[in-house]
Amino acid sequence: MGRILLTTAGASLLNNAQRDGLDVTDETAVLAYITRDPQRASAETNSLSRILQEGDEVVLLHSDTEEGARVATLLERFYQEQGVSCSRVRIYGLTYEAQGFVDFGLKNFVRALAGEIRKAAKRGKEVVINATGGFKAEIAYATVLGLLFKVPVCYIHERFQEVVVLPPAPMGWDSSLFLWYREFFDWLSQGEGGVRPKSEAQGRVAALPEEAQVLLEEFDLEGKSYVGLSPLGEAYFEAFLGELEQAQSVPVYLSPKARRTWEDLDPSSRERYRRILENLRLPNRAAQSEFKSGGGDALGYPKGQVDERVFYAEKDGALYVFALTRHGPEYDRMCREGFYWKDFSLTDFTLWEG
Repeated sequence: MGRILLTTAGASLLNNAQRDGLDVTDETAVLAYITRDPQRASAETNSLSRILQEGDEVVLLHSDTEEGARVATLLERFYQEQGVSCSRVRIYGLTYEAQGFVDFGLKNFVRALAGEIRKAAKRGKEVVINATGGFKAEIAYATVLGLLFKVPVCYIHERFQEVVVLPPAPMGWDSSLFLWYREFFDWLSQGEGGVRPKSEAQGRVAALPEEAQVLLEEFDLEGKSYVGLSPLGEAYFEAFLGELEQAQSVPVYLSPKARRTWEDLDPSSRERYRRILENLRLPNRAAQSEFKSGGGDALGYPKGQVDERVFYAEKDGALYVFALTRHGPEYDRMCREGFYWKDFSLTDFTLWEG
């Protein structure tokens, strides 16, 4: 099965062709130039010529500039003529204008690259990030996303002209920050352009812990102040959203008692428990769970100052919820008594569908 090669594209093709005396407005001449020596023609064709395998697809992520669009169009045509599936994605705001590059371009790049990774995952495709062309900052953030999404990142070592591959090593990051303050991050991302006026956001931001505030930035646009995620914050948030998507495949089953509680909830309470159960599916659930004083086979989730709690256990890749409860006398009783598999049959549990 072929891979998806997500490739950052820059302007090296035009620069190299001009250096060698070509008229870069002559598309036929530039395509012939690439064909003669792909490894010399551009950073993108240099790296792709070394890693491209039969059945691979190439996605070119290019800047919001005339040069970027022209290079991506030429590369797309070149690879399509070679029988390689190739497409291009324009990153709006990724321009030579310094403030716009930081405020919008890099964030849009992070969103677009993360979106392509998730799209490939839905197709069951292996992803490789080819971070050789484009702005230096693009390459840096592409590498961060590769680590967060656990996909390999390739680039050409400038001195030795060899492909360096950063393996998809797991990065030790904790998504619980987005779990506990998800309402705020969802609210922020739903603003126009993923930002909110500072006057609306400052009260909410002040209530966040410092480790959440460092993922935000303030900037001015047309005389007004706004708050949004920084490019790094955007990368972490996109990785969290990716985890949420993948977690949807983890089945959750409710005991008869938990089912009755769920069905009796008012809409507002049901939404809060829905968030808890969605978060329970995430891979870091063990770190957010704890045994209660009564012991038993179930864990309490989540830790921290949250009113809504669940008692659950894992079995054969599925999650079984024994009870939905809140802080109070019933919760204290459940903590003392615990829950035991011997008191239940798997057939007692029914699938929760949100």
